[in-house]
Amino acid sequence: MPNHDKPKSLEPASSSQNQIDELRRAEKSVEHRLAALEDSVKEMRKSNLEGHKWFTTVMFTLVALLLTVVGIMSKSDVREAIRDMKSDMRDVSADMQNKVEKATGEMEKNFQNMAGESIKKPLLTIATRAGFLDGQVFDISQDKRFPILPLFLKNEGDKKTGGLSIRLAASCDLGLQNNGWTWQQVESNQKDLSFWYYYRGEAAGEVIGVAPKETLTFTGGQMLPNIFPAGLITNGIIDCKLQIFYEAEKPAEAKFQLKLR
Repeated sequence: MPNHDKPKSLEPASSSQNQIDELRRAEKSVEHRLAALEDSVKEMRKSNLEGHKWFTTVMFTLVALLLTVVGIMSKSDVREAIRDMKSDMRDVSADMQNKVEKATGEMEKNFQNMAGESIKKPLLTIATRAGFLDGQVFDISQDKRFPILPLFLKNEGDKKTGGLSIRLAASCDLGLQNNGWTWQQVESNQKDLSFWYYYRGEAAGEVIGVAPKETLTFTGGQMLPNIFPAGLITNGIIDCKLQIFYEAEKPAEAKFQLKLR
């Protein structure tokens, strides 16, 4: 029998082989595309990562710049504030210094004025028409008035004297206590001038002070009335001392003698 079926059996086999080859080629093409796709994805991921890194770097750089600018501005503000503070402190210090200097100057001026006033003192002198009373000798007789009037009390100082208090001392009893209430005898602790008298008349009581360079004059009245010497009188000489107390360390003082005839 003729073999007419053999070519027909070969055709399907060839067709299957072709399909397998196509599938293999398709599979390789898919694998190739998948590999290309994976490479593309990797590139994209790498690109995205680089982009994030760049963005992060840029952001950090901007933040750093911003912080630097803020720091510079803060330092500038701080410096400006410090300068303003220093300027204000200098102004306050200068103002306080001016006030202190002014107050100190006023205090020093007041102190100098007070010191000047405290240095000023009155200086009272006692004189008669013949000159200073101290050292003079006067001739008198019994029952005669004191020969020293008028009496001149001059303030040679630079401050007012204030009130006056008069004392008279003698080596014998002058009898002044017998002339009414004008003179009062007081105790004495001095042997050479054992008789002391305190004047309490109006002439001194009315004197409230003798101004600088002013002269107060006692012309008479009850200040020095008639005297009646009594007691031991050596050689007819009576030693006397007149003291006028005022606002000074020591009283104005004059020693003189009465010589009985």
